[in-house]
Amino acid sequence: MTTWWNAVSGGGFYTRWSAAVSLLVAGIFSVPSIGGVGIEAYLRGATVAVLGWAVLAALLVPVAVAERRLPSRTARGALVLVGLVAVATMRSFVNDAISSALFGIVPSGPMPSRIATNLVTAVALLSIVAVITARHAASRAAAERLRAALARVASAEAQRQRIASESRAALVTGIAELRRAREHMLGGPVDFEAVRAFSEEVRALSHRVDRMRRRPDAGASDAPLPREPLPHEPSPRLSLRLIAPPWLSVAPLYAVACMPYAIAGGGAGVGLAGLGGGILVDLVAGAVVRRWARPPRPVAFLASWTAAGVAMSMVTYLFLPHIGVLGLVPVLAVPVVAVLVALCRDALSRAGADERRAAAGLAEVAREAAEVDEGASARRAIDVLHGRAQGACVVFGARVDERAPTPDEVADFRGRTEAAFDDILDKGVSERMPASESLDRLIEAWAPAVAVTQHIDDAVRHRLADPETADRVVSLVTDALVNAVKHSGARRAHVVARVTGSGALLLRVSSPGRLVPHPGRGLGTRGRRVFQDGDDVVLESVFPLPSV
Repeated sequence: MTTWWNAVSGGGFYTRWSAAVSLLVAGIFSVPSIGGVGIEAYLRGATVAVLGWAVLAALLVPVAVAERRLPSRTARGALVLVGLVAVATMRSFVNDAISSALFGIVPSGPMPSRIATNLVTAVALLSIVAVITARHAASRAAAERLRAALARVASAEAQRQRIASESRAALVTGIAELRRAREHMLGGPVDFEAVRAFSEEVRALSHRVDRMRRRPDAGASDAPLPREPLPHEPSPRLSLRLIAPPWLSVAPLYAVACMPYAIAGGGAGVGLAGLGGGILVDLVAGAVVRRWARPPRPVAFLASWTAAGVAMSMVTYLFLPHIGVLGLVPVLAVPVVAVLVALCRDALSRAGADERRAAAGLAEVAREAAEVDEGASARRAIDVLHGRAQGACVVFGARVDERAPTPDEVADFRGRTEAAFDDILDKGVSERMPASESLDRLIEAWAPAVAVTQHIDDAVRHRLADPETADRVVSLVTDALVNAVKHSGARRAHVVARVTGSGALLLRVSSPGRLVPHPGRGLGTRGRRVFQDGDDVVLESVFPLPSV
């Protein structure tokens, strides 16, 4: 019921898809009986139905515009349902007026059953279309939010890697220059001023690398990335999307739509019998499609559901033998409904797969960022240049301040600086992040997409030195932030971690949004609980910690 109401009140009930489905149903399946039961009467009814649909669709245009502008969900839902009930009730009267004007004939059939048929058909079919389109739009919107967040995070990571590579190149070039400057200095008169000048060159290189590492664009970039940074399978031909519809979603749906007419023509028993026949036909056709039309075979799919339509037509003539040409409508209606449901199911499945793929890509990029420290090499190089290399210069400068250095002192200075330079160049561009710092690195990686504040107890930080604990915390925070982006497009979040009285770790990640349960998806799995707390959605997990 919640899913249905979200679709009705979501601001997108009346769309081109609902217009197309309603035109198809009105002009082919739900036509008025005008002057008999033969083919000529059916064509007259189809003409009247299409013209009547155009009139009613025009009346709904202001409703469709208004539902997109109303801020209140309740108001939107009420407007949609009132408009739907109004046009479904008016349809029989509009058709009567058009039929009288064109053919001078008033359609047959009791007005209450005709109105009931229109109401059931409109509410059932358009609600299904609305649920499908709403969930499809939600999945697409979530995927777009995830892709946008992925683009920002990946762009920032690419920028960090680029700066790390540039810093590495500057170090390689700078150290080569320092070696030449050192040998040039040692090849001439060595005094305090010469050593000080060389020390200044060492200091200048460390400051140059530090400026590169700290420049404003080192952690973020507005450079656009491809809209689809993840590998995306090519869209297949339309015919390959005819996957099996959900069970009991085709023939029973048609039977329910026809039930008011069946009850008016033969009583409640005939209506229930038609529904039972629809269920049986759907089960058989569904089994055949799942057995013989997998992988998707459009010919087998259409043949199976056309046969189901023939079976529904036989059921119709069995209980309403005098229905005339209208009894043949299921031959076309059932396969058409099956195609629509199959295409919609496939579209929804693809949207969900796209969403899951984008979520997995974002989580992977964030986790990789938490595991790798691109700036470690540059930071250590700065420390080595400031500490060991310049320290060697200080010691050597003190020795040569009043006298010329001895060969052993020159060799010692050369050896100390060379060892420092080799240590810098032997390390790669990036290193693995220590477990104790992985959470901070993860939050830093998320910064371009989500501003994360944190409150981590000292006891927790002490326990994060354990790689298993750190990995679990990073995984939970990653999942929470991915869900925050996916469901609400949140741009801020708050992480709290503390040790409980029982010695377990309590982790809470909150972000602005509204919790919307999805059918078939639990909200408390794998030791995690998701709940609404005011205006925030909270992911909470409590798990035991290893002994210190």
